[in-house]
Amino acid sequence: MAKNRNLDPEFISKLDVLDAQEAAVYLRTSTSTLAKYRMHKRGPAFIRQSARKVLYRRADLDAWMTERKAA
Repeated sequence: MAKNRNLDPEFISKLDVLDAQEAAVYLRTSTSTLAKYRMHKRGPAFIRQSARKVLYRRADLDAWMTERKAA
């Protein structure tokens, strides 16, 4: 992790594209949970930028949370 990385939830909520660590903060979960979601194809849509880099669109994270909303 970069030393001066801004993982403030308010800052992150303004980003359109988030990496896995930022997405985990946004969803209030861990990066390992997101990795498990990807492995089991149960989580939010993601973009594989490279073999080791995954990105998420904030709109996809919001849509995924809306889909999982309990009645």
